[in-house]
Amino acid sequence: MRQDLDWDTYRYFMTVVDKGSLSAASRFLRVSQPTVGRKLRNIESKFGVQLFQREIHGYSLTEAGEAIVELCREMADKAADIERAIDGFDRSKTGQVRIATAVGLGTYWLAPRLPMLRAAHPSIEVQLMVSTSMVDLMRKEADVALRIGNPGSDELVGRKVGAVGFGIYGADSYLDQHGEPGTLEELCEHTIIESSGSLAELPQARRFREVAKGAKIGLQCDNLPMQVAAACAGGGLIALPHYVAKAMPSLRRVVAAFDLALDLWLLTHRDLKSIARVRTVLDFVTKETRRGQLGQDAHPPLRVCAA
Repeated sequence: MRQDLDWDTYRYFMTVVDKGSLSAASRFLRVSQPTVGRKLRNIESKFGVQLFQREIHGYSLTEAGEAIVELCREMADKAADIERAIDGFDRSKTGQVRIATAVGLGTYWLAPRLPMLRAAHPSIEVQLMVSTSMVDLMRKEADVALRIGNPGSDELVGRKVGAVGFGIYGADSYLDQHGEPGTLEELCEHTIIESSGSLAELPQARRFREVAKGAKIGLQCDNLPMQVAAACAGGGLIALPHYVAKAMPSLRRVVAAFDLALDLWLLTHRDLKSIARVRTVLDFVTKETRRGQLGQDAHPPLRVCAA
């Protein structure tokens, strides 16, 4: 007699499909790699088939794996529907709320404000998820997302809470030694810190590459805090959100002609919007983006849009 498998086992299978390897799936699920491997072997043993081809660079689906992957996605959607339906009965401001955002927004803007939320609502436990990838609200990987750019789905509800402004900055030590560019054309005479990996595809990174074409590359990096550290040490000019530069006293804005602003969206799934703890977090983040002090600096961390 075949042993029954629960949904959790198939969830492990789908995570390996989405992440591409056992190690990546184990990090995402926060379990050991052998645990993930055991879950996969349970499915394969039950049906007597192989679900993946084990390759040097990861796992690829076999014909049998391809046959069940869409059915498992439907199971994942139904499981998320069940969780959202149960959550909809929660009217208490108690429990965990997961907020997904980009590394820069999370590190330099949101994280410093979360103690205020904790002080006002000590029964709400916030899990901050920072990543360059788009966390999927539809599959309930997070409850709330603070995103720069397109919201992404009609099933998500929220609002545009402002716009993030970007500029070109350099450390005093760099500018004292190399001079300050006054125009976009003069950027080619300087050294820049450039984004790589997934960060290179962001609008601000593409725009910076365009206007600084021909400049020397002092550093390529796929991690914003590392880029900021290099810029503060005098490693070159860098394109940054104003809210990041404001937190770095040694950085000075140059080339005012580089003026880029991207919409900032605060989102949740429509089934979660009435949950008290989620609503409380949404209201808090909205209020913080619209505080009057954001407009008091010459280069404000967020340029606030009208309600």
